[in-house]
Amino acid sequence: MTFPIDLAAFRPLPLDPKRTTLSAAERATLEANIALCRDAIVFFTATAAAKGLGGHTGGPYDIVPEVMIADGFMRGTDAVLPYFFDEAGHRVAIQYLMAALAGDLPAERLTRYRAADSALPGHPERGLTPGVKFSSGRLGNLWSFVNGLAFAHPDKAIVCFGSDGSQQEGNDAEAARMAVAHQLNVKIVVDDNDVTIAGHPSDYIPGYHVADTLAGHGLPVSIGEGEDIADLYARMAKAVMTPGPVAVVNRRKMAVGIAGLEGSPHGHDVIPVDLAVAY
Repeated sequence: MTFPIDLAAFRPLPLDPKRTTLSAAERATLEANIALCRDAIVFFTATAAAKGLGGHTGGPYDIVPEVMIADGFMRGTDAVLPYFFDEAGHRVAIQYLMAALAGDLPAERLTRYRAADSALPGHPERGLTPGVKFSSGRLGNLWSFVNGLAFAHPDKAIVCFGSDGSQQEGNDAEAARMAVAHQLNVKIVVDDNDVTIAGHPSDYIPGYHVADTLAGHGLPVSIGEGEDIADLYARMAKAVMTPGPVAVVNRRKMAVGIAGLEGSPHGHDVIPVDLAVAY
């Protein structure tokens, strides 16, 4: 089938992190790209639901603004290692979308998301899916790998997308301490939506705050609203230009703006077809 959302409407947007504000034209392009990518993710994850397959809609949908800004930095400067590392590997739908936008994966292939023999599994696998450049492993394992890359590339900022769920993992605590001790140039960009597959962390582990935890390990922490695009851009630009490890914690509801799914742990599965149609 022909992919029904015109991905050719995506406009590559180089961004210079030395500037902490967006021009009106840059913001308009960025917001249009965000809307396009979110539409595409809802569509092709819903095709999985229609086939009775599993997957994940809320997480990849949520972090589109952060990924679009990071993509802009990778296009606008050579100071950022050009990989979309994500320690919450189940958000893989956005990895497949970025591969399609880069021309590595035919857009029509996205309609086979999570299908058998489609090479579009539930976590990114380098060497299996065209355009996918890393393997995430299970939740919370990637930060230590990114630390290794930071040792190997001290002249580059390395962006790693995180989540309040993955940050509960013990491996992340060790990776955070290592990054701080060696002042590795790693930028952890956390989607803090108070949702994991187990429910709401504020309910089942009261007292846990991802920003406080990261600050306790010694990282400078920037906290803001993930849907405030101007502020999100400014905080990410500052993080990239700040030497050493920085955490950018972005608060939002899961699947923000999707009626029937917003704020719900059900965003950890594919979006039901009826909700996708309504969206």
